[in-house]
This record gives sequence, C-alpha cells and structure tokens, in this order.
Amino acid sequence: MQLLTTLKNSLKAYNSNRICNMSTTESYLRILVGVVLFILSLINNWNGILIFSVIFAYTGVIRYCTFYRVFNLNKKIVLESLYLKYLPKYNPNPILMLDKIGNIVFRNNPAKKELGLDDLLKFFKDEPITIIKENKSVDIKYKTETGKYFLINLQGVSKINYILAYATDITEVVKAEEEIINTQKDIVYTMGAIGETRSNETGNHVKRVALYSEILALKYGLSKEEAELLKLASPMHDIGKVGIKDEILNKPGKLTPKEFSIMKTHSKLGFNMLKNSDKKILKTAAIVAYEHHEKWDGTGYPRKLKGKDIHIYGRITAVADVFDALGSKRVYKDAWSLDEIFKLFKEQRGKHFDPLLVDIFFENFDEFDEIRKKYIDK
Repeated sequence: MQLLTTLKNSLKAYNSNRICNMSTTESYLRILVGVVLFILSLINNWNGILIFSVIFAYTGVIRYCTFYRVFNLNKKIVLESLYLKYLPKYNPNPILMLDKIGNIVFRNNPAKKELGLDDLLKFFKDEPITIIKENKSVDIKYKTETGKYFLINLQGVSKINYILAYATDITEVVKAEEEIINTQKDIVYTMGAIGETRSNETGNHVKRVALYSEILALKYGLSKEEAELLKLASPMHDIGKVGIKDEILNKPGKLTPKEFSIMKTHSKLGFNMLKNSDKKILKTAAIVAYEHHEKWDGTGYPRKLKGKDIHIYGRITAVADVFDALGSKRVYKDAWSLDEIFKLFKEQRGKHFDPLLVDIFFENFDEFDEIRKKYIDK
C-alpha cells in the first residue's frame, strides 16, 4: 500500500510541469497493463510483446502518447474526458465549453436543443483569453430564436485553458420584469396626460414631445437605452401643473408677474413628486420636470442653470416641448406657423437652447415634421 502511494506521489510530482495528453486514470491503466505484459513476455519469451510492454508502461508514466498527438486523437479522447468531468453530459440544464478564442467545443444535449448559440462569438473579441487567464466569471443574457431568455454564466478555468458555461432559463423572470416596466410606462404616460389635461392640452402633446425627445437623444449621441428612457419619461415634464390653480393654469390672457411666479413653481412641484423614486423612468422624469425650463444662457428657472450644467435630458426636452407648444393652439395663444417657429429657434440658439440641439433639430426636421403630422391634434 505504501509502495502504491509513493508511486502515485512520484508520478504526480513528475507530471506536474509536463505537457500531458491523457487522463490520470488512463496513465495508471497503461502502467498496470505494461507491467503485466512485461512479466508475461518474460515468462513466455515474447520478445515483440516485451518491447511493446515497455513502451506502453513508459507512455503511462509520462502521460503523453505520440500516437495520440500524430493522429490528433487526444482531442477526441482526453478532451471528452474533461468535458464529462467538468460539464456533466446529462445535466438537465444547457451546459457548454468554449476554447480560448470563444469557439464552442462542447454542448450537452439540452444546450443543443435549447440554445442557438452560433452567434455567441459576437459577445467576445479578445475577452475569452482574459476570462480564462484571470479565472473570471461573466454573465450574459441571451435570447434564443424561439423567444426564450437564458442567463449564461461563463467561468474561466485556467487549469484546463477553457471556459465553462452554464445556462439557466430566465424566460419567466424576464417576462415578469417586462410586465412591470410596461405597467410603469402606462402609469407615467397616464400621469403625463393628466398634467396636460389640467391645462386643456391634448394627450397628443406628450406623445409628440416623447417622440421628438427620442430623435434628439439619438442624434445627439445618447445610447438607445437612454433615448428610450427619455422617451418614456418626457411625458411627465409638466406633471407639476397638477398643483397649479385652474385660474392661473387656464387663464386666457397674459399672466401677471405674481401669477407667472406661481406658474413657475410647477417645475419644483413635479421634481418633488418624483425625486424619491428608485425607478429609472421616474428618476429620469424628475430630472426632466425640474430642468426643462432652464435656459442655455442661465436665464431660465427654477435654478438658473447654465450651459451643460443643465442635464442633457432637460436640454433635449426643452427643445421638444417648446417646438410642440409653439405649434399648438393654447387658451392663451394661437398656433405659430413653421416660419415663425424657425425664426425663434435661430434667434434662441445659444440663448434659450443648446446650440448643438438646435442644429440637430434643423438637420433632421423632416423626422420631426412627420411626427407632427401623424399625431396632429383633432
């Protein structure tokens, strides 16, 4: 027993820094078979078997078979052994293995059936090498062609120079999240429409402002996610108007200085209504409500912010809101013509509005005009 333990430790130490292409189990089997054949060949004078037994035992000791190398059988035999060791073939969840450049080299049956992962490589560039080298763990949310969602955990294993990937079906979780987000969208839009209704404006105003804001955000260079977020939040820009008295809000004539001071409080009122939420949409809406009346030159309200001190969400919504408000009939004014609106925007470039956003507005006016005509007030 002590002899076997000593032999095992010696082989382990010998092979620790060597290149091997066979498993430990096969190594011991080769040594055992080699010794048995060696003894039999000596007893029966089998010279040919004697040479073979020595070679067979020797390859077991060094755990390297040139025959495997020449015919590339080690990939088929040794790696399959690794796959089965690290990635159970019959696990009910999708399981994969990837090499150092991101190619999928093993999939169990659930992975083959559930995942269409031929485009998984799009998630990688030089990253697989880093994941393996640093033994990093990375999570990817992946949507299949059938509409299912999986969370794929990629775990780098430097010991074997591969990435192990375990996929978990999160379809129900994603659908639940989407339902919550859609509910938030409905609430935000409804609240925005309520704010506009209080001032005798149509729901189409908030819809147009939302779509104008999305265009400006994308053209300005914000991500699709941010542009979508702003589109969802911008209908709440005037939610603070619910706190303004009807006689001021719907006054047909010009407001007195005192009345205008009260009207201006709607920005702060809207911000206070929304500021404590931890939801992205409502947090964005709080910014929009607070800052969409600030002006580029610092003469706006409520805080007289200037230039880029005004959040980009506020600057964008200011352009979208003013354009739509000027072109719409209100209790205190008639709708302006496009020529009149264009003249004001040119005059207020760098004064009321971010100059870059004004340039974007004019360069892409066809898109704005298409929305204006599609959602015209009835």
